[in-house]
Amino acid sequence: EVHQQGDIIVGGVLLNRDTRNIDAVRRNIGMVSQDFSLFPNMSILDNITLAPLRVLKEGPREARERAMEILNRVGIPEQAGKHPHQLSSGQQQRAALARALAMKPRIMLLDEPTSAMDGEMGEVLEVMRELAQSRMTVVAVTHEMGFAREAADRIVFFDEGQIVEDLPPEEFFQNPGHSRAKRFLEKIL
Repeated sequence: EVHQQGDIIVGGVLLNRDTRNIDAVRRNIGMVSQDFSLFPNMSILDNITLAPLRVLKEGPREARERAMEILNRVGIPEQAGKHPHQLSSGQQQRAALARALAMKPRIMLLDEPTSAMDGEMGEVLEVMRELAQSRMTVVAVTHEMGFAREAADRIVFFDEGQIVEDLPPEEFFQNPGHSRAKRFLEKIL
């Protein structure tokens, strides 16, 4: 996507139409999308170790050990040898989170990270809380307001593509200024 105005600066690196800087930025950003984007022809362990091996130039042993540590952290170490289609959607979401964490990102982008979880959210919410507390920059699009209230430093509320609120969590939940944010909170809380 090309932005229409303003500057995007990530970790001091300017992103613009000159694509030379994009790889430097990509190495520092992890992303988990709603569709997981796992490679279907690879085991979960291979999905997680692929980028550390190729991009970070880690050795196979180091990449596999860290992948298993992360799989333990997200609660699915027993799924390492399986392929994505053999996992529930919640397990796939956790595998995608593990894959993003394996790159040791400074910034994590999460698109509805709990959407596929139903009753399996506990481990992922705990990992996301840890990320937020570890001072990693985490940008999460979520409708999980309990998590947002607990883990966020800021709540940015959008309506029709525009930012209508940008507040600390307690102020957002107790006293939102915009009528659209108020209506949203009345419906979900």
